[in-house]
Amino acid sequence: MKKVYNIYSILGITLSLFLCSSCTDLEFENEAFIVPIGVGDAEELLASSYGQLREFANERVIFGLSGHSSDEILGPTRGTDWFDGGVFQQMHLHTWTPDHNFIQTSFNDLNLGVFSATQAMEGDGATPQIIAEAKTVRAYYWFHILDFWGITLFREATQGIEVNPLVRTSAESVNFLIDDLESALNDLPDTSSPNRVNKNSARALLAKLYLNKGVYEADDRSTGSFTFNAADMNKVIEYANAITASNQYSLTSGVVGYYNTFAERNDEQSSELIFSVPKEQLTDFKRRWNYTLHYNQKPSGWNGFATLSDFYDSFDDDDIRKGGEYNSATNPYFNSTGTRAGFLIGQQFDENGTALTTRGGDPLAYTRDVDVAVNTEEKGIRVLKYIPDFSGGVDNADNPNNSYVLLRYGDVLLNKAEAIYRGGTDPNGQSATDVIDEIRIARGLTAGTLALNDDTLLAERGRELYWEGWRRNDLVRFGKFLDEWQEKPASGPERILFPIPTPALLANPDITQNPGY
Repeated sequence: MKKVYNIYSILGITLSLFLCSSCTDLEFENEAFIVPIGVGDAEELLASSYGQLREFANERVIFGLSGHSSDEILGPTRGTDWFDGGVFQQMHLHTWTPDHNFIQTSFNDLNLGVFSATQAMEGDGATPQIIAEAKTVRAYYWFHILDFWGITLFREATQGIEVNPLVRTSAESVNFLIDDLESALNDLPDTSSPNRVNKNSARALLAKLYLNKGVYEADDRSTGSFTFNAADMNKVIEYANAITASNQYSLTSGVVGYYNTFAERNDEQSSELIFSVPKEQLTDFKRRWNYTLHYNQKPSGWNGFATLSDFYDSFDDDDIRKGGEYNSATNPYFNSTGTRAGFLIGQQFDENGTALTTRGGDPLAYTRDVDVAVNTEEKGIRVLKYIPDFSGGVDNADNPNNSYVLLRYGDVLLNKAEAIYRGGTDPNGQSATDVIDEIRIARGLTAGTLALNDDTLLAERGRELYWEGWRRNDLVRFGKFLDEWQEKPASGPERILFPIPTPALLANPDITQNPGY
């Protein structure tokens, strides 16, 4: 029987360094954590690799790196609330250090996902489909590691602590990931629940990889100037068309249709979900609305995160993605709470139309202005992307049936439109404007009203995908991530990548810290 090591080995003893920071005999103590275990059942190991995807739903950590470092979300300090050692301010202002908790935890969580998937490939009874699924799930973790840190790390499941993880450069990583994922395609099922990968999950991720390939192959991402080869853009279009041709997905329409993609039972009732984390794997998912809603709203929130007025102003007034009354037959959310879906601004009301107040009795009227450091309760436009689940009654919001969306059809079409815009050719004859209009019509807008250029295309991606964990990736690809925006000055070139956490550097001499840290 092959020998597989526990998770600490793949992290280059990163976790054991945390646990043994005061150890005098580091090598001896580390080896105590590297205990060989049996290979185990491949299906159970695969389930573990799927389970680690729950960390994408955490409102800090990976989502913090993706969203809080961008222009779509702000974690403002309110009195003594939400300072949390400055973690949110540092993310927004791009003043993080290698020891920032979000960075360290994300690095470990994502690499844990990589190793869990690798274990599944080596497990007892690993079929070609299990191996292909594990490769696809692993690629999802690796994509984010590559995007955040510009490298990937790899150690075979059978290798122990005596072998340093292989460090791949950014260019090596993207090409390896594409090859590895394409090798898995034939062994993946044609269809599955959104909670389990299939051919379309791999295609959607491959489209992402090809779209960003010019970024990942660049010598210096901070310049914001990238070469997008037509052949790569054609691959984006090819995979997007294959997803469309599978006839498994379609765009939703109307306020209810759009927000059903994020509501209770979304993996059943939405036609857009390609890959998601099921409710059974999510813990405390109510945080997705708690972190933005006020104490006096239903459900009661923590009065935290907000968006910036410049981002809010990028929406047309009749864009259903801007929000409205969510009032479906299965979840009459608006009727039972008074809270609207989408962006919340101005006076807030309860289900009877009574104006809500702050804890001090002032009107609860969310304002356009918000400060990164000093705010009262009502400051900042709030965002409700995931709809609280009151299908079992108002008191059932603590046990929601929402799945967390990882890949969906609207994003696939946006990737296709951008690939055409960047020089690709659609064999079906669509232009970039045709694809964008398809999306905008479904979102309540008129065709032909968006003149495409870099700024408008980036803005359209923001309108469609806000608070879904893709904004930083988009800003980097469009050369905007280092720009000045509300509550943030222009950033130094080193901020284009996150720093490698200190414990990982100490554990593996083959890793070099990213420039500027």
